[in-house]
Amino acid sequence: MTTALENPELSELDVSDLELWKDGPPHEVFRELRERPGLHWSDLGDFPDEGGFWSIVRFDDIATVGRDHETYSSDRSIILVDHLAPEGQPDPIDLSANMLISQDPPRHDRLKSLVQRAFTPKRAQEHTERMREIINLVWDRALGEHPDGRIDLVQDVGVYVPSMVIGDMLGVPREDADRLVDWTNRTTAFEDPRMVPDLGEVWRALEEFIPYVDAMIKEREETPTDDLTSAVIEAEIDGEKLSHDEVLMFFFLLMVAGNDSTRAVFTSGMKSLMEDPEQMELVRSGAVPLEQVVEEFVRFHPAFAYMRRTATRDAELAGQEIAAGDKLALWYVSGNRDATAFDDPDVFDVRRDPNPHQGFGGGGRHFCLGAGLARLELKLWIEETLRRFSDIELDGPTERMRSTFLNQWSNIPVSVTGR
Repeated sequence: MTTALENPELSELDVSDLELWKDGPPHEVFRELRERPGLHWSDLGDFPDEGGFWSIVRFDDIATVGRDHETYSSDRSIILVDHLAPEGQPDPIDLSANMLISQDPPRHDRLKSLVQRAFTPKRAQEHTERMREIINLVWDRALGEHPDGRIDLVQDVGVYVPSMVIGDMLGVPREDADRLVDWTNRTTAFEDPRMVPDLGEVWRALEEFIPYVDAMIKEREETPTDDLTSAVIEAEIDGEKLSHDEVLMFFFLLMVAGNDSTRAVFTSGMKSLMEDPEQMELVRSGAVPLEQVVEEFVRFHPAFAYMRRTATRDAELAGQEIAAGDKLALWYVSGNRDATAFDDPDVFDVRRDPNPHQGFGGGGRHFCLGAGLARLELKLWIEETLRRFSDIELDGPTERMRSTFLNQWSNIPVSVTGR
């Protein structure tokens, strides 16, 4: 296999090496890859039996791949590996067959159409005041536990708001938020040994999660309510409904995507505001609409660093020959910093407009189904946080999640002063 990159040192680099990511996405590496012709091949050193992958780092190339589902498939896995368990053992990735995010048309389109009947913008808007209530409930609880105002923005606040918002829509009791957070962390943070000491932990989390959701779905099938779970179960097109397993995996996808995405974007975006008093004042003063602020949060800090595609046939991209079966990583963290698409791309600026970022995907069939809900939740979260506190500032060393997939912080100590 050949690569058009000529720098020997760069061509031998494994972009998935976690050492490159210990301080966050390796933006200098991505900048150099964007500027060189062709594509970069990595051998996926931590999973030598999995084969390597092409890094898609330019804004336009990401969009091209994202919109061509016939050549670049989402089937099997959205991460760079096809297996998380040894042969013969239960593998969490096998469950993804019923997940919307890892399917291609026509099955993807059928599932998405059914889900959209239930997961509507109107339903999200109807939860506006309940979202505000949850945001303030979580802040109240955090301050109750830390009356001196010194809290961890991620662990005391960030992990709870999204799980309670999504859980509330799905009909999960709020007192189960801790369990949802735990299951989410153990299934998505598989690269961080502090969260997942061994890959078997991913399956053990699913063994706890699946019976919980299974029982909830069966209960709604027998006694429907007005929550999203019931709406998804009852959604129908031409007499066809989602299967029980499809409802279960949609529940799982919504919990995982809803938890990790808004948690990562809010906490990272607030950190950027705290590091730049001018930007913070622009937001506090109302000089920039919060809707616009949210877009820059998502551009500068996309929750997921990449999504994977797999070539279904031989193809050519950016002058590089790609073989059928090759894996491609669509690096949104790179596309969102591409100077051909954004002025001063490495500058966090809430005044940026227009802002055609790829934080909700690079376009095509897999544009994020929950983008509207995420935007609304982030807007309310920023609004309520700045309304409550006259001052919020960093208050100690921050720590990153060890991951090439999850683009987020695990700890952000802050000090808040109420009004």
